[in-house]
Amino acid sequence: MLAVTSVLPPLPLTATPRLAPGITVDDPIADAGQWIIARDGAPAVRVSEPVAVVARRFTGDRSIAEIAAALGDPWTADDVGLIARRLDGAGLLAADADTGGSRGRRPRRRGRRLQYRPPLTLQWSVGDPSALFAALRPLTRAVAGAPGVVIGAAVVVAGVVATALGWSDIVAVLESPLPLSVIAWLGLAIVLTTIVHELGHGATLSAFGGSPRRIGVMLFYLAPAFFCDVTDGWRLSRRRQRALVALAGPAVHLVCAAASIVASRLVVDDSLHAGLVLYALSCLAIAALNLLPFVQLDGYLALMSALDWPHLRRDAMTAAGHSFLGLLGGAARSTGAADPRPESDGLHRAGRHRGLLIAYGILCRLFPVGLVGFVLYRYATSVAGLGTVPALCYLATLGLVAAVVFRALLRGAKALAASAPNPWRVAAAAVAGTALIAAVLMIPVSSARTVGFVSEGGEVRLVASAGETLPEAGTPVVLESSGILIQRRLGTAVVGDGEPHRGEIDLAALVPVTPSPLRTDGIQVALSDVRSGALPRFGRVRVDGDARSLGAWLWRTFLDVPLAALGSEARA
Repeated sequence: MLAVTSVLPPLPLTATPRLAPGITVDDPIADAGQWIIARDGAPAVRVSEPVAVVARRFTGDRSIAEIAAALGDPWTADDVGLIARRLDGAGLLAADADTGGSRGRRPRRRGRRLQYRPPLTLQWSVGDPSALFAALRPLTRAVAGAPGVVIGAAVVVAGVVATALGWSDIVAVLESPLPLSVIAWLGLAIVLTTIVHELGHGATLSAFGGSPRRIGVMLFYLAPAFFCDVTDGWRLSRRRQRALVALAGPAVHLVCAAASIVASRLVVDDSLHAGLVLYALSCLAIAALNLLPFVQLDGYLALMSALDWPHLRRDAMTAAGHSFLGLLGGAARSTGAADPRPESDGLHRAGRHRGLLIAYGILCRLFPVGLVGFVLYRYATSVAGLGTVPALCYLATLGLVAAVVFRALLRGAKALAASAPNPWRVAAAAVAGTALIAAVLMIPVSSARTVGFVSEGGEVRLVASAGETLPEAGTPVVLESSGILIQRRLGTAVVGDGEPHRGEIDLAALVPVTPSPLRTDGIQVALSDVRSGALPRFGRVRVDGDARSLGAWLWRTFLDVPLAALGSEARA
């Protein structure tokens, strides 16, 4: 007899369950593979073979009693009814089917190219890539064979050696501005490599017998990216294969980084050398980011594949949430929907590693906050001098993030209220949380800000974008190089008492690029008491002010500076 457990009663024997539109039951890729119930081509749950056999009979034209009779011994109508109830609770049965429980649920639309995935991912699919990967399968199997692996490993080793030998050259590149043409080509190379990264995932899955379901572009926590849906990999029988599918993308970036750093040692053109070095470092950074297991990137997919835990991150965050509710004296409220996955109880499965699961869940909650904050910081610090349109785009993005945060807080408050917590503990936690936030916002931080300088005709002038406020006369400043990532101290100066004047300035005075035809509105004032050696034409000025609170720094960085960029335009 098949053991089927549920906290819910089975559906009535007369119910005629039917799978929802877009729901399919997919066979394993190999004999020992996994059965998958998919929604719109993407796996929704992993089930056992008996559950899959029953689910395939949910066509809406037979009652539960009739299905049980057709299956025969050892199946009973209660067994079939419990499976139907569990699938119905998971939203896998049609909303208009006679199930006694799913009426009123909105049916899903299928075949959507544009999909939003909470909290901050928007995907646009360009189509079904299965034919492409089927054509690439022979090439993939050749590359993934022993000779290809040996060659790739040799390239990586050569890259490590080249990095060690040319470390000083790498630092010199990071201390220098870049030509706009190099930045443009670098951006194009990174985009193309990211496409190959995603093709690597799909090609590896295809080589193992799977079929990538979708491919396209997305905004992942506000950052543009590509994606290849390889969730069909859950039908693979071996954990190692699923992990290799996830790691194929970072392997592409790692090999490209190594090859690029080796090539940089062989070229003599300075611009090409700088481009190759920065391309290699960019590939390494992308590979490292993808391997972090706290968001749904390759590292997480590899981890949950190695552990054979399909919803590891969700279960970990749920466990962390339940632990928090427990501290407040509440209890998680059941949704009334039994989960058809046998591994749905994360805490039960974690066993003696429960603490690790909860800690991992907390990190999974916090890491996206830091990631979004970093992306917003990069956006906020990049709009100065670029004009009204980029500033408006940033402010709209900031508003979207605020809306998502508000929605998450609202849902958290509802979950807390539903758990019937101890009111005294809630009050104490609210007071402690408010005090902690206030204390953090009052932490003093450096109020240093950066502008630029122009050195020409024996005069050094401080320059800033048109919307910024210049430092007061007599303010000491530090002159630095305008490096793409590293700045060298060049000297010191004092803001002069001359009259500031407005006009067009070279964009190189504000961002780390070499002189170009691009101009932007700016404001300038002469510097006095300049103490330095020979200065480049353009550089960076650091203005050290009095320490300010973290709250004031956040307000200035994420709101004041972008608002000041409104009305300034970059033009040729």
